[in-house]
Amino acid sequence: ELAIKSYKLSNDKLEDTRKAVIKEHSLALIVNGELWMTFICSPIQLKEQAVGFLFNGGVISGLEDIDSIILAEDLSSIEIRLKKSVEKPDSFHRTSTGIQPVQSEPNDEMVEPVSFPMQGLTKLYYEFTQKQELHDLAGGFHSAGLSDGLSIPIIIEDLGRHNCVDKMAGVLLLGNYDFLPTIMVISGRISSEMVMKSLAMGIRLIISRTTSTTMAIEMAEKHGICLIGYMRANQYEVYSHPDYLV
Repeated sequence: ELAIKSYKLSNDKLEDTRKAVIKEHSLALIVNGELWMTFICSPIQLKEQAVGFLFNGGVISGLEDIDSIILAEDLSSIEIRLKKSVEKPDSFHRTSTGIQPVQSEPNDEMVEPVSFPMQGLTKLYYEFTQKQELHDLAGGFHSAGLSDGLSIPIIIEDLGRHNCVDKMAGVLLLGNYDFLPTIMVISGRISSEMVMKSLAMGIRLIISRTTSTTMAIEMAEKHGICLIGYMRANQYEVYSHPDYLV
């Protein structure tokens, strides 16, 4: 908590108070001895951040590609040694909350049909909102969760919405979870980067309380992902693959 001033119209003056405030953390990612990039993220689940970033970016296909992970004592850097040689991307794609390797979309594959209960999704998203502890404490946090349609065993909060998705993948890999995530629930806008990052995890449905971009819709339609936005207690909007909902 930090000491701040608070103004209230009722007494028309500034008063001393304390407030929980989001902390920004700088984490350098070193791959096979080479500095790749620096994350700006919340100072929690940093191993998951780095591993998930590499997995979602297609640099690794699983933990079997990793030889060692060393997180500096002061949390300023994380060094990942891989069991294979990889080239640092020539460029990174800058997003609204970070950067990621420029990568081509996966090759088109036959997408298996899936179905989700229309009515049950509102209850699932409500469960997600009730577990956003850091946002309730300080405000300003993004959050994301992974679900099999029955529960949401993985929920991540971070100052960056893309960081949330990377950390989710890292938690899924490092935590040895025994469930198949098919639904991703998020608090922020559904962008093309969010859809791209979800592909590696096999996500088939993304739900948000806000909107989707046109590029995200095009990508989701192509790769067999249903996008749902503006989720509320009794309504929502479907942007792609409405045929998945029953």
